[in-house]
Amino acid sequence: MPPRPPSWILRARNRQLMIEVAISPVHAGDADLKVCLTNSGPHECLNVIFVIRLPAGVMRLRGQERIGPIWLPPGKTVCEQLRVRAERPGRYRLTSPNFSYQDHNGKPHREASFTAEIIVEPAPAPAPEPRISTELQTRELALGEWTVLRCRLSNVGGSDAEKLELALDGQVTVDERSRRFALDRLAAGATADASFYVRAQEAGPHVPLYFDLTYSGPRGRHPDRTLATVSVSGNPTPAPGFSPPTGELIKVLYLAANPVDPADPGRRGLRVEDEFRAIQQAVSQGRKRDDIRLESRWAVQSLDITQALSSVEPHVVHFAGHGDAKEESIVVGDEYGYIHTIPVDGLVQAFQAVGQSVRCVVVNACSTERLAQALAATGLSVIGMRQPVGDHSAVRFSIGFYQALADGRSVETAFGSGVAQLMMTPLGDDARAPFLLSGGQAARG
Repeated sequence: MPPRPPSWILRARNRQLMIEVAISPVHAGDADLKVCLTNSGPHECLNVIFVIRLPAGVMRLRGQERIGPIWLPPGKTVCEQLRVRAERPGRYRLTSPNFSYQDHNGKPHREASFTAEIIVEPAPAPAPEPRISTELQTRELALGEWTVLRCRLSNVGGSDAEKLELALDGQVTVDERSRRFALDRLAAGATADASFYVRAQEAGPHVPLYFDLTYSGPRGRHPDRTLATVSVSGNPTPAPGFSPPTGELIKVLYLAANPVDPADPGRRGLRVEDEFRAIQQAVSQGRKRDDIRLESRWAVQSLDITQALSSVEPHVVHFAGHGDAKEESIVVGDEYGYIHTIPVDGLVQAFQAVGQSVRCVVVNACSTERLAQALAATGLSVIGMRQPVGDHSAVRFSIGFYQALADGRSVETAFGSGVAQLMMTPLGDDARAPFLLSGGQAARG
């Protein structure tokens, strides 16, 4: 609510009565007008009546225009409050066509010329409101392929926006788990990126997309619809997914990092050891357990990744640890054991240089969409997490994934098995977090 201007009080003394008039209307707006009758004399007054007549330009919205008849003992105050609307700032005169009472001796009194000045100040400047713009970041899509579509929300208004909800519509199919984007708050001047997993339904240079946004400001809920266009190329070339070769040894490289965050040194560590044990158990119970060999590296630093890729020559690489929500990449340790975010381009280069054997990458770390998309662009099958996910859910997903992989199932089937584990033991919306990309194509879980 905008701040109310101060009240102006006028006291008109009439023998044994004091009349107080307080009003704070604003230009072309609503305000409260308060009329108080106070007996400031030494004796009681009977049958007190006060009828309010508002001046032209001040309209009554609600409330009684008449006070009384009432009994008013010495020192007693009685008030009536009206809701009024003033047309414009200025000075107005309030009058009373009937202001009368009887004194303690029963003698009647009438005030025939009562007036009081009402001062109407200009309306205060309205509270600033948020204003959110939606800008499409993705310019091109391939027809029929699942991929990430990004947009940016910018608060160009004068106050924070709250409870933002964004939905995508148009000539695309949207992955059910990313159909709506929600954000609790977007500060004035700040930006936030939203992403949707989509498959284009029609080709063309200007395929329409619609972003439906709602958000809250000081004066309520704001709706907004933005039209954007994206170029969709036809004749997609599907990228093959990865299926375990029958009868051949599959090498899985488990890379775990749980470094200390100097900004939060007391934070509880991740259950990366528990996750590895769960994977070992899941593999040991599979029909194709003898076809899978697990290799692990612990407290991983950047230099350990290229060394392990080169020496192990894995088919599957599994990252377990924290993700950096800003960079959307994985976090490892530096030489002192503190957190270090590996740039996406650097990790992609590592796989291109010494990861020729790799067919599938599992990034079991929060908010790693950009990394997954970049790795998938090199032709790999990649599993990432589109949002923060709980430690328990990360372990459950790995169990389901490696159960299926150890039975000789494809990566896509194993991915679905991992998602099923999250859906059978739901914790919040963690089941929405995993996604699978195969050379840029996204599979649903």
